[in-house]
Amino acid sequence: MFDGTEGTKSAAGGASEADRLIVEAINAADRIEAHCLFNLAAARGARDALRLRQELAAEMTPAEIAMAQRRARDLIRLYS
Repeated sequence: MFDGTEGTKSAAGGASEADRLIVEAINAADRIEAHCLFNLAAARGARDALRLRQELAAEMTPAEIAMAQRRARDLIRLYS
């Protein structure tokens, strides 16, 4: 079960952009925002984000997942 207590460190031991996104996801206001942020962290190479997103998705409806994926795609396009 996703409980939001896990995080990750970059190979250098410091916080990377992906790490920051994981922390934001863990502290997100809702599951859709959290899933979106885990998607963004995974796109930046955070392997832990993939697992955490999968755990969270198991608790979400298909409509919530679709909304989170659309939001993540929109943000990737906006900031690429």
